[in-house]
Amino acid sequence: MAHDVVVLGATVAGLTASRRLAAEGYDVVVLDPNLELRSAAIGHGVAAIGHASTVANMAHAYGLEAAREHVRRNIAALQEIRTTLPDHDTHTLRDQSLPGGDERETQEIAALYRSQGTQASVAGGPRDATLITEATCVDPAEYASALRTAAVGEGVQVVHGVTVTHLKRKEGVTRVGFRNNLAWARELGSITGAAVIDTLGVSPWGRVARVGPAQWVPVVRCVPGVPVTDVRLHATGPAWMVRPTTEGALVLGQKTSLSAIDESTIELEQWAAEALGAEWMETGRLAIDPSDHGRPVVGASAIPGGFYARGNGRGELMNGTASGYYLATLLLGDDAAPGNALPPLSRMRAYGSRLRRASHRPAE
Repeated sequence: MAHDVVVLGATVAGLTASRRLAAEGYDVVVLDPNLELRSAAIGHGVAAIGHASTVANMAHAYGLEAAREHVRRNIAALQEIRTTLPDHDTHTLRDQSLPGGDERETQEIAALYRSQGTQASVAGGPRDATLITEATCVDPAEYASALRTAAVGEGVQVVHGVTVTHLKRKEGVTRVGFRNNLAWARELGSITGAAVIDTLGVSPWGRVARVGPAQWVPVVRCVPGVPVTDVRLHATGPAWMVRPTTEGALVLGQKTSLSAIDESTIELEQWAAEALGAEWMETGRLAIDPSDHGRPVVGASAIPGGFYARGNGRGELMNGTASGYYLATLLLGDDAAPGNALPPLSRMRAYGSRLRRASHRPAE
């Protein structure tokens, strides 16, 4: 029997989508090439309504409604994150990511946020405006563990250490071929699903959705001379984000190429020493999927057995959660995207599964 959904990648997006679908009674299997939690426990662990620069880019490139949709998805993602990990931290977000710090444009973004029912204010002057909102902060490893536990608790089967080798459409389903990553394992396996959610970019759709080469971000973990108590975003300079952590602070640099990452890391270390008074420092780097003006590349195919793929923010908390939430919504049959829902047989099985669950719940 074909599974309802096969998810490629136990990423933030993959686990979010699989948990939502399984909670509705669908039979979901996740195939992941990495060790447990490895695919989801990456990134800076900060989620918010949005970044001023991203929202501005989206409004300019796609129109105001696209920017509103981006904010709405982020609001849904925030709720998902807070539900998954109730023991999260909340900090003030001081967003100066908008180039030039234009007060008028910053006020417009704040008004857009408020139109969606969230709090936002603006501080500063005409050329140094700061958008003040709220950020939810989690430890990426802790969140990955909570998200995987929640997915498994809903009945999701998560298989680690397997690499997908091929996908083949066959009479309304997709057959996914895979192999075990153990060096001595030679047997190939396969699984079929009415739909495939690809968060690793292994399907033809997934490769197309990745709109460019990977970008790199230098990372510095440090103990600052003065404690960091809020999250800050910067438009210019070596640092893009500074956030508090249990041990001190996490500093992320601006996006760069692989050839320039070493030089950017050195510059970020110098910035942390001068701006934060940091003495102890540990460096690293993040490889991130490219973005198209900040718009998550999320799409769905209405073809039975088709690929449902996303392209960027695979491990990043906010984009990953928003994209996973949206993909699950498409497969569940969102009125705004007709024709993308799972086929009738899957929906009937899910309905039966929900009835069985309800009948086994203890009476209150």
